[in-house]
Amino acid sequence: MMKSIALATLLVVLLGFLGVQYYITSVPDLDAPVTVGEVRDVKSEKTLVVTLVDREGQRFTVGLRGDTAKPEEAALFYIRNPDVIPYVFWPSLRSNDEKRVLELLEDVIESGASVPAVRSIYSVLKERN
Repeated sequence: MMKSIALATLLVVLLGFLGVQYYITSVPDLDAPVTVGEVRDVKSEKTLVVTLVDREGQRFTVGLRGDTAKPEEAALFYIRNPDVIPYVFWPSLRSNDEKRVLELLEDVIESGASVPAVRSIYSVLKERN
């Protein structure tokens, strides 16, 4: 009896960890209109960061680190909800997560947000996907 309770507790804890991991590494569905909240371009570290804000105030931070002139060398990263869990996720090149970010940025550009930083990140991802 004690072993089965311990096993059930372990399974619940593991499922909880999986849920948190999925939450912090998935690309959110932002409600339109999505605006650009903040742009940071750190030239010394070759880092470009854009914070997107949706209608309800949910923030999503996405960026590239590396030389944007060489798309294969620029690493994508994002933070789903920096206020709750400040975890930086680095998806693989050409992964499904990277393609979801590409689609999100495409939607932002199509909605009329003509911010050069968003277009720069979008063009790097578009070129390698």
